[in-house]
Amino acid sequence: MINKKSRLIILLIVASILTAGGIFLIVQSLSKSNGIISDTTPGTLEEQLADTLSNQICKKNEINSVNKYYCLAVVNDNPEFCKQMDDEEDQVNLCLAIASANSSYCKNMQPLPKHVCYYQIAVTSKNINICDEIDYDENERLQCYFNFVINLYWWDKSSEIKTEYCNKFPAGQPDKSTCLAFKDRDVSICKDNIHCLTFFEQDMSFCTGIGSTLEDCVRDRAMTSKNLSICETLTGEKRDDCIGDFCTHIILDTSICDKISDEMVRQSRYVEVAVHTSNDVRGNE
Repeated sequence: MINKKSRLIILLIVASILTAGGIFLIVQSLSKSNGIISDTTPGTLEEQLADTLSNQICKKNEINSVNKYYCLAVVNDNPEFCKQMDDEEDQVNLCLAIASANSSYCKNMQPLPKHVCYYQIAVTSKNINICDEIDYDENERLQCYFNFVINLYWWDKSSEIKTEYCNKFPAGQPDKSTCLAFKDRDVSICKDNIHCLTFFEQDMSFCTGIGSTLEDCVRDRAMTSKNLSICETLTGEKRDDCIGDFCTHIILDTSICDKISDEMVRQSRYVEVAVHTSNDVRGNE
């Protein structure tokens, strides 16, 4: 069974904390990307940005410069912004990979950003086969497949989950039936698999006796019932995780993210909202 902890939000601005989000459409020409011209001066690059909601979020005062440039690079498919990041090599390469849809940047990264790199390119290019490039760790590859399909599920895009996606999981593997349940939005396919049932609406009593995964189960109740107040029954990091998952997967709204206590976590969620908002706009074009 794939580690449930990392099944959800992969918007990791590795420089800060969580998971990562990104845009990976290969840049055909910078001048064609949301009105950006080829001048690489930071001030000029920002001046040429369209006044989109995603760009407004990226430029929020609460977001530090490193996260801002990462965010602007990703939502505008413009790797030039990555060059303004004063950060470790892996973080800059992650930005370049995501903004330019170039998985070659992923290859020499450390394990965590490396996995995030492949996953995010898969998500924003809507190509689960990018996960196949994770040939160094079978569990990470399966996790990538799972993260890909569960994000479609949370975003009410189950119609985009294809049977061939679910067939990437080994026969008899619990996550294969979970994938099919996501595809059809049919809880009966879960049968007695609690790791599948938890992603469908259940009473709070469902979490009784769950043990160490109790707080994750409570978060799932908030997500499936679309009830943010359930997150407030949690404390500390788990509360922030719950609110962060909610504001990036259930309702894309930075005002919900504002409730997150940890500043760095809050910043990463702002960026994730910007990225997902940008992806939604692209999908509607």
